[in-house]
Order: sequence, then C-alpha cells, then structure tokens
Amino acid sequence: MSDRNYWQRMKKRQYSRRSLLRASARAGLGASAIALIGCGDDDDDGQQQAAAQAQAQQQQQQQAMQQQAQEQPEQQAMQQEQQQQAAVAQAQQADDGPKRGGRMIMGDLHSFEDDVTLPYAIGDGRSTQPPDAGVWDWLMQRGDTLDPEPRLAESWEQNGDATATIVKLRPGLEFHNGKPLNAEAVKLSYEAMNWEDTPNSQVRALAAAYLDSIDVIDDITVQFNHANWPGPVIYDLITFAPIADADTIPALAAMEEINGSGPFKFDFDQWEPGATWVAVPHENGYLTPYLDSIEYRTIADEDTQVLALESGELDVTHIPATQFARLGALDHISTSVFPPLGYWVVGPTGTGLGGGHPANDDPRFRLALQKAIDRERLHEDIFEGIYPISNQMWLPTSPAYDPQYDVVHYDPEGARALLEEAGLVGTQIGIHFFEGQVPSGAPEIVQANFQAVGIDATLEVIDRALWIEYFLSGTMPGLYMASTGFFWMNPETLPNMNYQFRKDNALAFGNGTGPDHAEYNAIVEGFASQPTAAERQELFDRWNKLYSEAPWLLPYSGLGHTAAYNNTRVGGFRYAQASAKLHKEDLWLIT
Repeated sequence: MSDRNYWQRMKKRQYSRRSLLRASARAGLGASAIALIGCGDDDDDGQQQAAAQAQAQQQQQQQAMQQQAQEQPEQQAMQQEQQQQAAVAQAQQADDGPKRGGRMIMGDLHSFEDDVTLPYAIGDGRSTQPPDAGVWDWLMQRGDTLDPEPRLAESWEQNGDATATIVKLRPGLEFHNGKPLNAEAVKLSYEAMNWEDTPNSQVRALAAAYLDSIDVIDDITVQFNHANWPGPVIYDLITFAPIADADTIPALAAMEEINGSGPFKFDFDQWEPGATWVAVPHENGYLTPYLDSIEYRTIADEDTQVLALESGELDVTHIPATQFARLGALDHISTSVFPPLGYWVVGPTGTGLGGGHPANDDPRFRLALQKAIDRERLHEDIFEGIYPISNQMWLPTSPAYDPQYDVVHYDPEGARALLEEAGLVGTQIGIHFFEGQVPSGAPEIVQANFQAVGIDATLEVIDRALWIEYFLSGTMPGLYMASTGFFWMNPETLPNMNYQFRKDNALAFGNGTGPDHAEYNAIVEGFASQPTAAERQELFDRWNKLYSEAPWLLPYSGLGHTAAYNNTRVGGFRYAQASAKLHKEDLWLIT
C-alpha cells in the first residue's frame, strides 16, 4: 500500500461512522473475532498463481486504488490536516500569535525517576517522557528530512573527503547550573558515554562504531573524526546523542542534581516522586520557551489518562489506538499520529547458532511467511487503521527506500506454492512472545494466517526472562514476535544499532549459511568500506533485492504513538516528520 493511500485512508477513517462505532464498542479482539481470517489485498506480482487470476486481481487492486484516490485529497494535504487539526480554532482564539506564560499539564505512564538510562536514554516515541522533555539538547536535530538542523550547534561542515565534521557551537552556552557548555564539555559528554558508571545506551554503541576521536579546536569548535565512516552517517550519531554534563551523571542517578543542556530544566522544588515533576525554562538558554512551566503527571493507566484529558485535567497525553477515533470526534480534542519510526515484526530464527528452526534456514519458507501475513487485517482490526502497513524495511524518508518494493505481499496461494516446492507443508513451529509484549490479538491473526497456508503454527507465551535469553543467544526455537526500530536514520546505521541486523551478533542474519547469508554479510561490510555515492546506492539496491527474495525479518505494521491534546488550550503542537520530536519550547497556551 502506498504512503499516499495510507494518508487518504486515515482522513476517511477519522470521520467514518464505522470507525466511531467500532472504537467505542470494542476494546479488543475476542476469540470469535479472530477465528475467521479473510483474504484482504491482492498479491503483489502473481508469480505463484495462474496468469489469468493474477491479472484479474491486479486489475481489481488498481481499480480500488484509483477509486480511492479520486474520492480523497492528496497525501500532503491529508497529512498536514491530520497533524494540525486545530489550526483554525487556534488562529481564531489567538489572533496575535503565540502567547507567553502559563503552565501546560501533560500525562505520562512513568515518572522521571523511573528512567534509569538517563542522560543518554533513547525514548520510545512518547513525547511526554523525560528524554524528549527538553531537559537535554542535541548539537543538531532532524526536522522533516534527514538533513540536520541547528540546536546547540550554530554551524558545521565536513572536510574535503568527509572524514571529519567540524562543529561550531553557539557562543555563550551554559548548562542549567551555569557551567560553560563549551567544546571541552561536548568532548567530555561523548567520552562519558563509555564510563563504567554511566548507564548503558544505544548511543554508546553507535559512537563506538562511527567515531574515531574528537578534537577541541577552540572554545566553541569541536571536530569529530570518522575516517572509517565518511559522509553523512556521522549525523546519525550527532543528532542522536544528547549533550550531558559529564561531571554530574552520578548525581543524576541519585536524583540529587539534574544538570541538563536543554531549554527546560528540572525543578526539584516541585518534584513529587511517583506523582509529578515540573520543567521550567532555562533562563540562560539560547531558546526562550513560551510556557512558564510544563507539569508532567504520572498516570499509570491509559484509560485514566484519557478521562483526565476529556475533563480538562490534562492538556496533552498519549492515548491508545482504540480511543483515537472517538477522541478525534470531540470538539475540544485533537488527535495526532506520530511518525512510525519502528515496526512490529515476526522474526524467523535459523539454526546457525545451535537453536532456531531448520525451516527458517530456507529462504522459500521465509518468503512464504511474508506472503501469508494479512497486513490489511492487522491494520484494520488491531491497529484501528491508524499506523501504515509495512511491507519492507525502509521509511519513505530513507535514501534506501525504493517504492517498487513497497508493495502488498499478501498472497496465500503463492505462500502455499512455496511451501510445497520446499517440501515444508505441515511444518510445526512455535510463535514465541511474552505477556504484554505485542498488541493484543496480533499473534492470533498471524497464527491463523500461517495455518491457512499449511504451517502448523502454535502460540507460545513464555516467560519474559526466557524470551530475552533466547533472543540474545539467537536460539529462539522457531518464530518470535517483537518490535524493532532505527529505520528512520541512514541505512548504514541499522546494522550498527539494531540488534536484529548486526552482522556479528547473536541474532544476525549473517550468522547463518548459504548464498543469501553471504550476500547480506557482503552488503553490511560494503557499508563500512567507504563507498562512493554510486557504490552506496548499489548496496541499497542489493539490500532491497535480497530482502524481496529472502526476507529475514517480517514487518507487519508501523510502530508509533498516538497523542491527543486540548485544542482550546494548546498551541504550537507540531512534531518533526523525520525524528518525531515535539519540541516543547514551541508550545504555548491559547487560554
């Protein structure tokens, strides 16, 4: 399904009577609801079906897409309207533009002190959690594209062969306690990631992969040396790593001092452990927030958060997908879908590390799994039609994205034919997950999809600790269900950061045998060989071709977050398309 049709469908769903009725009437899928699995979309190429049937199915799909395109406005207009539903109301109530002052109240599932991986923590996409609260800032950050935009850094440039990136800071920067935020502090912030007492983070792994060294040129100029990874991939690290005061990291862990670098600072006087924390503007920062404060209230139950938003107790909160349509129909509430920066996936584990399942070693079996999954059904019945269907690994913003591979895979007859060719009809295999790990109802639909094409799939709900042990050792005895991320960055970063794609780790596809595994290894090694622009594109093309023929991880839906806010009070609510950041300094109160 194209991105264009997704946003057209999103607009239609927001106002359809069917959506409103279903959202209010059903909290989840029961056993009877998932017992019958329909055949949704047509296949993508019809190679495994009779030519006449394939042609008819393709014509039906094209006609449906054409009719849908005629009935709905263009994607860009739909996305803009979805993101800024309350723009007209805000303009009417605030003719003079943004106002200064006031306190905005947000709800989150967890407390500040619960996040033990700060200051280098990576958020899971909720704009109300500590890593994205504006307490820490970055040298650069991404907006609506992969191009970096200035934050603490004023400017930057790369040397002639793009093996070094010279960054110039804004002059006069300070941490929250008044300590100078200069080039030496930036260098120390990066070094502190590797200190023994610093909480582990995925940023640390990326720095170890890309960064050779850092040189301090002068008080406001720092040079990142990355000879082994020339070009733009270094911006993944720089836009990913917050700048922290290395000297106060132990005090942060003890909740004794939080010395951030962002436009907001933690107010200890208003902190109530387990209940609420408050961020107030950094008076000496380079940015001046509109708000006097943002209060973050800990509300561990999503339904309670929704009620608090409806009643006016909260101004902003993230909401479950089941509440999206109902809340969006209320006059004073606007809903927003944050960009899905990850995926929900089914993972086949091969036998290369002494576990797994032998069927997963056969690319025909993995391709059959890919064709068997009814993503349209999952999109509608599990994800409320909100998150886009995922057919391949790259987001449209990625330089590796190729629209010819972003096609609907659902082809149960083609899946059955592949299983017969491989002699794997009747394969017994478990689908492993732990309680609360994946969206309710999704495993049952996937199981029924596999059973429908001749795979004897069973659901195996196992202990979380055991699941992690299997996952990390690469010995999951069959299939697993999980989430995965880091597709929104440069493609080279995926095998450097994502555990399920690293060539040299337990789950890596490259740890198996056969020509498909060897090709994967060659591609990943090619990423690190300082390729030219043309060679880099060739590697992307090889990756996409390999994935289309022998997929090793099967996404079935985008993974994102849905938020809602009171549009009579909240102004400036806009997230960045490439990073999903909602910068808090841009928010303001209408009333």
